Amino acid sequence: MEKLIDVNKAISSELGRCGDYNPHLLACPEELVQQKVMKRLRNIYSEVIGRQKLSLGYPLNQNFDYSALAPFIDVHLNNLGDPYEANSTLLNTRELEQEVLEYFCKLWHALPRSPLTQDSFWGYVLSMGATEGNMYALWSAREYFSSRARARGICQNTMREPVLYYSQEAHYSLEKCANVLDITAFQEAGNKYFPGQCPVTPDGQWPNGVPVDQHGAVDVGALSALVDFFVSRGHPPIIVLNVGTTFLGGFDDAVRVWQQVSGILERHGCDHSDCWIHIDGALGAAYLPYLELASEQRLTSERGSLFDFRLPFVNSIVMSTHKWFGAPFASGVYMSKEKYRMLPATLPEYVDTPDTTLGGTRNGLAALILWYAINTVTPTMQAAIAARCEKLAAYAYQQMQSIKAIHPSFCVERGPQSLVVIFSRPREEIFNLFQLSGRGKLAHIVIMPHVTRAAIDSLITELKNKQALV
Repeated sequence: MEKLIDVNKAISSELGRCGDYNPHLLACPEELVQQKVMKRLRNIYSEVIGRQKLSLGYPLNQNFDYSALAPFIDVHLNNLGDPYEANSTLLNTRELEQEVLEYFCKLWHALPRSPLTQDSFWGYVLSMGATEGNMYALWSAREYFSSRARARGICQNTMREPVLYYSQEAHYSLEKCANVLDITAFQEAGNKYFPGQCPVTPDGQWPNGVPVDQHGAVDVGALSALVDFFVSRGHPPIIVLNVGTTFLGGFDDAVRVWQQVSGILERHGCDHSDCWIHIDGALGAAYLPYLELASEQRLTSERGSLFDFRLPFVNSIVMSTHKWFGAPFASGVYMSKEKYRMLPATLPEYVDTPDTTLGGTRNGLAALILWYAINTVTPTMQAAIAARCEKLAAYAYQQMQSIKAIHPSFCVERGPQSLVVIFSRPREEIFNLFQLSGRGKLAHIVIMPHVTRAAIDSLITELKNKQALV
């Protein structure tokens, strides 16, 4: 409170020296200003806390406590530039960031940085969510296929410009990133150069994204046909695979995709390196490793599919901190390999460090919070949480089956190992009460660590009401 009063005094004093300010701006007595501010904050806090327990529609874990880190709120922590390059800024959490990256190196089975080789991992903690990681991955892929990359000897490609592939259930950020980076998606290339010649649609029209199955996983046959179409015409593929799609919760099968794509590359005389595969694992890249561990500990029969650096054809992975681990703001982890680390254009004299990241200035609190999360909740504990969430998703799906007896038109779907349950969209009162996410006549819930069986039971009770559906 004293700080707030001091700040108001300072602002009033500073504005008093200016000739063009509104004297009524801070006309209230300081105590009254303080009371108004605190009342507003209390109201907002009460509102969001009241909604927190029944937040079921979005992949955002609300079960976290970072109050031990409160003292750091009063410090500007800036992890400027590359986490592995020294710089002159000392107010940072770079040491903790490196420990976070080592943790995900092990979680995703990447090669360590000691000894440092071209195949060792490289990455950084993001200041945005997975969108920043997707942007960086596509930027890296674009440069990988450029003459600059070929000159460095890391890419053998001598073909035309690459073509981007992502599914119809991929996150909307991919289209946005492709537009910013001027990377051509397959549907754009098809409409421009090969209208009416799409090999996967009856009428030859190019779909906006690769078709998917009923659970939201990419149709491997359709993807293969599209890749073959453009590789045969000299265009190397950039493929984005989803480990947990946003609405349907589907998991793309990276192993099956590569089995098909590698054969296509060989058939057309291309090297396996003439392809970039990025894993958008905003939620799943954190959830699936713990589910795999839970399976090994016999906590669940579900295991999850492989997606990480055990697959040598995977070039990059991104994960959002705020989804599985929970955080008060968006952040994440991007990881690739040392040989794909971007070259900085210049050495900025102002900061005295080569900057290979997208944003440059990066939020040091993001690394601090993730470091705290992984050091206070052990992998064994995370495995138990993953198993509980998977079982609760199965429970929600099973309980929703009984709603069909009351509402014959009610539909419900859930894919293998998915935390997402899709069902018929209820009326707005129910939709808003449980903060559901919707698309057309469907809605979904996402079973995150904060979701309880009691919350699921409350939703089921509401859905059984005769007036529940739209």
